[in-house]
Amino acid sequence: MPSDVRFLRLQCLETEDNGRDEIYMHFNGRHMFPQGGDTADIETGQTLDLNIIMQFAGEATVSLFDEDDIDEDDHLGTIVISESELNQGVHSQTFNGDDANYILFYAVVPGVIG
Repeated sequence: MPSDVRFLRLQCLETEDNGRDEIYMHFNGRHMFPQGGDTADIETGQTLDLNIIMQFAGEATVSLFDEDDIDEDDHLGTIVISESELNQGVHSQTFNGDDANYILFYAVVPGVIG
């Protein structure tokens, strides 16, 4: 039976760029955040509330990117979320590619049938 992952918040400890990053996230290779596409601005010390629920089975990957206008977007890292984390409370994992430092908080819960 599939599980749900509830993405709670993303905390920025250090941006990749000087100043703010223009970030977006993929879930299993598909755009997840911000909902509706595009990017979200964030600066060092800020936290974004996500309130996103995604369904998955087995494992899922989440990748964080910083959009760049001049060259290829910066890949800030990829994490793996597993159904083995089911009903274990809030988890956190770190994205730290390209000298950035972000923490993603989430919980894996039983999937809602429907």
